[in-house]
This record gives sequence, C-alpha cells and structure tokens, in this order.
Amino acid sequence: MKQKVITGLKILLKTAVAAALFLVTWHGLTPYFRVGRNTDGDLFRNLDPDSIDVLALGSSHMQYAFNPAVLYQETGYYGYVLGSSCQPFSTSYYLLEEALKTQHPSVVLIDVFTLLPGSQVCYADGMYYKAIDMMSGETRIEAGKHATDTLSSDLQLAYTYDFILNHDHWKDMDFSDPESILQNAEPVEGIHWDLGYVRQMPTVFQYTPVQYLEPDNPIALSEEEKQWIDKLIDLCKENEIHLIFLKTPYDMSQTDSNKLCSIWAYLEEKGADYIDYVRKAADQEIDWYLDMDGDTWHNNAWGAEIVTSDLGKYLVENQLVTNHQDDELFRSVAEGAVRSTAESLMNTTNLNVYTLISDSRVYPSTVLLRYRKEGNGLTDLLALSYLEKLGLNTDFSSDCYAVIQDGKVLSEGTEPFDYELNGHTISFSEDDITIDGTSGYGTGTMCLTFAADDFSWINPIPISYDQHSFWKDGCDSWSCSVQ
Repeated sequence: MKQKVITGLKILLKTAVAAALFLVTWHGLTPYFRVGRNTDGDLFRNLDPDSIDVLALGSSHMQYAFNPAVLYQETGYYGYVLGSSCQPFSTSYYLLEEALKTQHPSVVLIDVFTLLPGSQVCYADGMYYKAIDMMSGETRIEAGKHATDTLSSDLQLAYTYDFILNHDHWKDMDFSDPESILQNAEPVEGIHWDLGYVRQMPTVFQYTPVQYLEPDNPIALSEEEKQWIDKLIDLCKENEIHLIFLKTPYDMSQTDSNKLCSIWAYLEEKGADYIDYVRKAADQEIDWYLDMDGDTWHNNAWGAEIVTSDLGKYLVENQLVTNHQDDELFRSVAEGAVRSTAESLMNTTNLNVYTLISDSRVYPSTVLLRYRKEGNGLTDLLALSYLEKLGLNTDFSSDCYAVIQDGKVLSEGTEPFDYELNGHTISFSEDDITIDGTSGYGTGTMCLTFAADDFSWINPIPISYDQHSFWKDGCDSWSCSVQ
C-alpha cells in the first residue's frame, strides 16, 4: 500500500513538473511566434512617458474621426488614438489600463459604436485579439481572460497564451536567420507618425447630410455593458481623468438610435460626460458631411478636422486639460502630422475657397493671389469678408498680386512681380502665375493658389467671379463652375 502511494505521488510529481515545464515553455515561446503582430501598442509605448494630454480609445469610428494633428494645431494639446478596427467596447478598458502604465492623460475619449447593434456586422473573434495584441504583460493576460462573457473558455485561453493561435506561423519563419525569429518578440522601434489617426480622403464630391433618427423603441443596455461603462468611469475617477463618451458622425440606423438613447440615459444617470456628434451634425451645430466615397461609417480628413476642432473648443472652454507639458519628441511628431493634415485639407481635391482660406490661416501653407480688376472690380461682400482674412491691404478697387505664407503677407503690390521663396521662384504676370518656370498656376480673372510651404502640392483655384456663382453664399464649391 505504501509503495502504491509513493508511486502515485511520483507520477503526480512528474505530471506536475511536466505540466509546469510545458506551461513555462508555452508562455516563453509564444512571443516568438507572433509573426505580423499588431505593433501599434509598441509605437504607443515608445512615446515619452506622461506626454499625452488627450487619449482617444475605440473602434475605427474613433480612428478616422479624431485627428491629433488638428487638436495640436488649434489648441497646443497632445492627443493620441489608441484604437483598432471593430475594437470591442470591453477591451477599451484594458487598453486604458495599458496606456496608464506610461501615460497620464487629462482627458480620455471613448467612442460607443461597439455598444450599438450595427457594430455586430464587423464583429469577429479576431477583433478581440487585434486589440489584445497591442497590450503587454499582465494587462494582456487579463484582457484575454475577462474581455467578454461571450468568448468561449477555449478562445479566452488562446488569446491569453496565444501559442496555439499562432503556431502555424512557423511556416513564415526564416530558420536560417535566427536573429529575425528573436526579433519577433522584441518591441518595434519608432512612432506612429499620425499619432494613431487613420487618414482617409474623399473621392466623391457631393454633400450628404446626416439624418438623426429619433428613437422609437429604446433598446436597454445589458448588465455586462453597464459593468464595462462603470469600470471605465471608476478607472478614470481613480486616476483623476476627465472621461468623455462620444459617438462620431455616421449614417445611423433606427436600431442604433434606439440603443444610443439608452446609452446616453445611463450616462446621465451616472453623471458622466458625453457628446452626441450624430445629433450635432444633423442639427447643423457643426458644418459636417459624410465621407462622400460610399463609406457612410467613417469620417474623411475633412470630417475629422471638423469633429476634432469642435472637441478642441470644448476642451479649452471647459479647461479640461490640466497638466500639459512641452515634449520635444511629441511636438516634432505632431508638427509633421500637421503638415500632412494641411495637404489633406487643402490639396487639389478641395475646391471650396471658403474652407481653403480659413484653413490657410491655421495650417502651414502658402497662398498666391493674382487679381485683375474688371468693371467695378470685386464687390461681393461675402468674397471680400473672406479675402480680408488673408491680411491684405487692398479693397480690390485695383489689380492685386500677393504672396502669403503661414498667415503672414510676405509681398503685395498692384503690379506683377517675381519673388524668391524657400528656394522657389514665383513669377506673377497679368494673366498667370508661374512657379519654378512652370506656368498655369494662376489663370482666370482672379486666382487663389494654395500650396505647401515647400510646394510639394499646389492647388490653383481660378475664378471668373463675374461669370458664375462661385463666391455666392450656399455654393457647394465643386458644384460651382470653375473657369
């Protein structure tokens, strides 16, 4: 009997040792099999600690709608988007925990799209893993274990210790280069140059207004959904962070409206802050329009500028950013993103003189003006009010030629002239503007040419203001004939 007990104990001990060795090996090998992993978390962790003022979390709705470059240019605040496609709402909690390891933002923004019925069309188990793959250490393990009750125990285990999930990746490994395999487990270097933002340009130029559908049969929040909202609220309170829930503009269905009203009601009950941008866009509180390329879910670069600008005003007016500190690395990345945003807003896809003039006062850009007086000259009050924003010293009762850069008039006159700017030669004539020997950048009775400061992009807008309605109020820019 004693011998049987001893034998049994030996078997148990060997089994335990084998299991322990297996688990340690399994856990230890896992990072090396993460070929093609989501490195967005690494790029986020490469930022200087405690440099972010505003952190945005959520699905692609947030990634496309919040542009940190706009926030920086208009407020000086540092923002970042830590999101992923179809990111489940529950994993935003763990991503916030992950972010708090290195950052302490004043404000956290969370988009609620993945609480809505419409988000189910993009749901797949892999969406949990895509978000979890941005995390590290214990946060990654906890997210795999507790992300949602809808995941099976097998999937939760696979996401926590993802060797089984990735074991087929051995086929993609170069075993003749062991160093490349070791690098799979190493954090990548670098910074996300758009600070987590996903840039999308419009391709179909037609205004499509947002319609707000009043709820007709409210859909209640589940207890699990309330739990994750509560956990986010509590985590932000513990860390003295102002939390704002929001819904970015999109083409909302009736069922989504029925659920969204319940979300807002619950947040009001909890005393939480929220902004409904679908209603704001529909009520024309913000001049917003759909993406215009058939994608009615995501904001394009112009829509993101409108949403982010409005958010920036809200943050400033309510003094919600309380611990901003200058950071050289973040500032340099933000300034690069601002230049990319200037191109997105002002390049040749945009024919709207009103927005172009306004944007030229905010974003780094060069404006060339060639105006030839005809008849009584330019008398349209709306046109004159916008041209005044350029800072010119003319009433357009005579010809005018001007070079404006970054909101400052560098040269202005009533006669054509040549001007050297940043190594480029600008030549005005009565009929055209030539840049570095290339003509055609300033035809028409009048021309406003918008360009990058280094002329890497150029957007000439020729205007025959006595022949068409380009300057008239209500003209939808590209629907107006450009001569």
